Amino acid sequence: MSKRHQYVDLLASLPALPATPFGREPLPISAIRLERRLETLSDAHHDTLQALESLLDWRHLGLEVSLEAFIRRYRQTAPRLAEQGVKDLVEALLEQRTLVAALRRRRSGDPAPALGETWGIGPHLSHIGAHWQAALFGLGPVFPWLAEVREHLTHDCPRELERRLIEENWRRLERARRYDRFDFREVVIYWLRWRLIAAWRRYNTEAAERRLQADIKDGLGDYGALFSGG
Repeated sequence: MSKRHQYVDLLASLPALPATPFGREPLPISAIRLERRLETLSDAHHDTLQALESLLDWRHLGLEVSLEAFIRRYRQTAPRLAEQGVKDLVEALLEQRTLVAALRRRRSGDPAPALGETWGIGPHLSHIGAHWQAALFGLGPVFPWLAEVREHLTHDCPRELERRLIEENWRRLERARRYDRFDFREVVIYWLRWRLIAAWRRYNTEAAERRLQADIKDGLGDYGALFSGG
């Protein structure tokens, strides 16, 4: 079977994902079931997917990983990602994180990254450093969503920030889909879109838990110390 149709059976077996990642319906397929379906990938593709997960999920990297080590890990993996046709998908996600990190650094009053400093991922690192004080680093036309993200950071709106980033990633992945292909790239696109839905569900769950704990603390007042174990 040609690479173009290598995973037609796998993709046909996966349920359709919702039109938006922000709905209230449950995930169409659980993490366990999705992982089992993905076991049909070739060994090489399965290894690549695990590498992608380690790049996108800090839990796989350990708590003490440095930014330099993370970027070095990405650069080591990048040739394999390019060979298998998925490097652009991953780099776009990591570049988004780099841009948000740059906005945070500048807002904190940090100077521009030094020439040659290892601090981010993407093709615009030198441009960002050279235009550190420019509005949106002079990249507003390239990344139209960046202005809105800056506003959410400025006004300390983490939920709106998370939603906007997920929305942009969702749109980018939707544009990347090719409905006449059933190859590894399409599998990765499905997997990344599933992760976005799961991330938003998890974010809302964790936010609800934080609100509940805050309400309990406010309600207990000073008596809260009795239940804190301290």
